[in-house]
Amino acid sequence: MPIRKRAKLRPETVSDGPNSPGMKEIAERVGVSKTTVHRALTGSGRISARTRERIVAVAAELDYAPNIVARSLRRQRTGTIGIITNGLSNSFYPSLLAAIEEAATGQGFSLLLACSSGSPEIESANIELLREKRVDGLLVSPASPVRNAADYERLKRAGVPFVYIDRFIPSVGADAVMTDHHLAGQIIASHLIGAGRRDIGVILPLNERQQVTSIQERMAGLMDVAGRRDARVTLIGDTAVTGPWEDYAAQSLGAFLDRGGRVDAVFGINDQIALGAMWACHNRGLRVPDHVAVVGYDDLEISSFVTPRLTTIRQPTRQIAWEAVKLLLSAIGSGRPEEPVHMRLRPTLMERESTPRVR
Repeated sequence: MPIRKRAKLRPETVSDGPNSPGMKEIAERVGVSKTTVHRALTGSGRISARTRERIVAVAAELDYAPNIVARSLRRQRTGTIGIITNGLSNSFYPSLLAAIEEAATGQGFSLLLACSSGSPEIESANIELLREKRVDGLLVSPASPVRNAADYERLKRAGVPFVYIDRFIPSVGADAVMTDHHLAGQIIASHLIGAGRRDIGVILPLNERQQVTSIQERMAGLMDVAGRRDARVTLIGDTAVTGPWEDYAAQSLGAFLDRGGRVDAVFGINDQIALGAMWACHNRGLRVPDHVAVVGYDDLEISSFVTPRLTTIRQPTRQIAWEAVKLLLSAIGSGRPEEPVHMRLRPTLMERESTPRVR
């Protein structure tokens, strides 16, 4: 009888279950069960971070790649999360994305990134693109608090889970994780007024369409405290923002000062604006903080390497990322209650030399 040759397995039929040959070898190398290996590589079930790291390292050494196509067909999932951010020019978002990637990949999910560049039109196109890619869920930082509300309503009707990060659309309820921006504004105002500053200039886009909820809430918190303590707040800026934030701030504050405007403190709604404000003061012979105190927001790395070092608000970036991923994976896995969860995490004032000490 002729010997029948053993048929080769076609790639799409290869199993990636606990009993697959690859997982068996990984389990033997690490000294754990095949089920534990399966959980580590698919993001299902709970195992320790140390065990997961050992399993992932051995899998990489063996060049083991689970059959993602087969798995997605079985689960009706792709193992991917879509992310839509405003952009990467502000290093707050790269830091946030790095933390999101760490949290998501640890649970077996890959990321697809899209940037709106602050454009609601681009954001709308990105939503459709990521839906076509059949992502399991979305983490979104909306470009506008009102535009694209219809897009997010459609996501809800289609049963696509999404979580707002850093900012949100008030008319469309969904889970959200962000810094407590209102509290941050209160902290900034209290710090400046406590340091003897009563005339605060705020540099921001004067076009309300560019004032996302995170900016609106920072301003509301600052105005609350300023109003109670009889401090004056002056809005400085333009209706159109073109070019980098640093240039916008330098031009806006420079024009204000050149017209005879006077403030004894400046709050930039992000660190880039604050740094541009410091440059404008320096070019006009105003010393920071002797003549003008300057506060930023985000605590970018560069903020500690300018002279004077910048007082700023540090956002709990890593915690925002992990909590957002946790909420999204919960919705992907088993669905969430109808009532959205809004998490507001506490900011930290990083007091440095660009502001006087509080009296």
